[in-house]
Amino acid sequence: MRKTSLAGGMLALALVTVAGCGNGTATNANDSADSGTITVKGYSGVFEDNFQKAVIEPFKKKYPKIQVKYVGSANSAENLASLRAARNTPDTDVSIMDISTSGTANKSQLFAALDPAKVPNMADIDPRGKVEGNFGPALTFDSLVLIYNDSVSPAPTKWESLWDPKYKGKVVVPAQPDIQGTALMLVENQKGGGDYTKSVDAGVARLKQLAPNVQTWDPQPDQYTLVQSNTAALAIGWNARAQYYQDQSQGKMKAAIPDEDTIFQINTINLVKDSPSPAAAQTFLNYALSPEAQASFTDTMFYAPTNTKAKPSDEALARTSLDPKKSAKILDVDWSQVAANRDAWTQLWRRQILAG
Repeated sequence: MRKTSLAGGMLALALVTVAGCGNGTATNANDSADSGTITVKGYSGVFEDNFQKAVIEPFKKKYPKIQVKYVGSANSAENLASLRAARNTPDTDVSIMDISTSGTANKSQLFAALDPAKVPNMADIDPRGKVEGNFGPALTFDSLVLIYNDSVSPAPTKWESLWDPKYKGKVVVPAQPDIQGTALMLVENQKGGGDYTKSVDAGVARLKQLAPNVQTWDPQPDQYTLVQSNTAALAIGWNARAQYYQDQSQGKMKAAIPDEDTIFQINTINLVKDSPSPAAAQTFLNYALSPEAQASFTDTMFYAPTNTKAKPSDEALARTSLDPKKSAKILDVDWSQVAANRDAWTQLWRRQILAG
């Protein structure tokens, strides 16, 4: 695993041809670049609340003739399942999901290539967030962090804190197939000298050693609430949510970006193949990728911007995965390969980590 650009991994994700991705013809007669109705499907909860505030509401003011309906999903897997169920008669125009899952969707020809003329802001997306063939690029950058409360002393600065015996039964780690657990496994695999493209045995061995400390391996825990309520002491989580909940909890739960290697998490924004309103949808995509929308979402919820021209506040940027003091320690992961190994790694977790 190299500490270099993520672009190589991104480029491998969309190996379908443009010809196989729909003709971009609207099924909504009122669809145009400045009018129509679109459905956006993405994460529910605080992501939805803040995305509405930072992106959708300003968009509606700028394009008052485009109506936006947001449908929340618990996670990317649920989002993907709904797209598959409706693939013959799509009811969604824009889909937001993690890059591992969107890679699967691209290969399954559920998404369409974007038109650079209609989405010109794609040109300014960080190379680490671009996908070959003009498929849905990165909407947000994030990273894996530690979350903790006042029962943890001193404040954690390294992943090793999770293994401290004094936190036995007080640690929360989302299990594979959740990509948070996967990310921790890959970090530990790297530290153990492993190459995840060949084997994750070193990472699995480390997580087996962590098992006595783990209170729950639930693949969808509410670790932020568990730590805030002192039900758990330490957990892993995504930085943007951790920083947001730190503020919301008035410091009862805190975020720590480790002083060592971590992993980028990328959410992509995608045009659904045979979208009912592809013209209006691409107007929305272009706005969501614009410098102003990107900066607004960073300032609102601490997702690092993917548009290189975005200018969020210095204070917000310093709390993101693109903090200049931290960004050099981002490990390079080919998320298409992670997606390909998802089932095999899930079995490893069940047989060796969870069983232990």
